[in-house]
Amino acid sequence: MLQERPQDALVEIAHERYDFERLCVSAMAYHAIGRQKESDTALRELIAKHIGAYGIARVYAFANQSDDAFAWLDRALAQREGNVLAARVDPFLKSLHNDPRYAAFLKKLNFPT
Repeated sequence: MLQERPQDALVEIAHERYDFERLCVSAMAYHAIGRQKESDTALRELIAKHIGAYGIARVYAFANQSDDAFAWLDRALAQREGNVLAARVDPFLKSLHNDPRYAAFLKKLNFPT
């Protein structure tokens, strides 16, 4: 996904045994290639299994759904998910950087803005 090759990502992720990675990448890749129904299905499964609020936030941010992304980021913070500390450098959150809520969220993590 970081190489902007969603078709290749789908091929590779099909072999992933961990639901979290498989579902996150599948939701993003399907979104990137315009297969929204499959993207939504993967995201719904991710949410149903609730495999990490931060991962769900990443999917929403990748899909430019900032309201949902911030809601899940706040949930990840409330649940004290350790990976939320990656928010400052996570490339999948790039769409959130210009939103004032992003700086406010980083402030909650005690990161300098």
